Amino acid sequence: MTSSRGWRASALLLAISVAFLVAVPSLASGATTVRTFTASEYRAIRPTPSAAPPVATGGHLLRHFGVAPGFAAAGTQGTSPGLEGTTVTLTSCAAACTDDYRPASSVAIPAGSWVERQTFTVTQPRHAGTAVGFDLEVAVHLTTGWVVGTGYLSTGVATGAGTSTVTLQFFVNLGATAPTVTAVLVTVNSCTATTGCP
Repeated sequence: MTSSRGWRASALLLAISVAFLVAVPSLASGATTVRTFTASEYRAIRPTPSAAPPVATGGHLLRHFGVAPGFAAAGTQGTSPGLEGTTVTLTSCAAACTDDYRPASSVAIPAGSWVERQTFTVTQPRHAGTAVGFDLEVAVHLTTGWVVGTGYLSTGVATGAGTSTVTLQFFVNLGATAPTVTAVLVTVNSCTATTGCP
């Protein structure tokens, strides 16, 4: 029978191994690695796993802004260190539209900034449907370390009788110096309400 100390050591080794596999991207090719984690239930304790939000992860790119873009914040960060905050509702549209945000509770992106733009496609329920709250986290690995942006949003509802498609662009400020991006990790979760997460 395994001792309590031996069991704890095995569990610790397993946890470290799993954390290493998740947190460290493959850099052998020298190209940017993008990994997507959707509908994760591991960031918050929930008795019943919630359904995946109507959000698909799209492409990303590095962009430089010569002038300040003026994007709104994607919600308000709560007092918890985890994914917890107050949502902002996406623009309602009849068929298709685009909405741009910076991370929750972050300062405005100034002129001269390099940003990582991550795109999401959000299906907005028809006007008589039910909106869905969701959070997202975009973690960008640079040669100097990690930069993380978090957003808290609600799908809102479409203005027409059918669903609409919102192209959500999320911009994480990487600073004034041109960075080298080695990996982008994306997490999307359903929230317990349309007005707040988790």
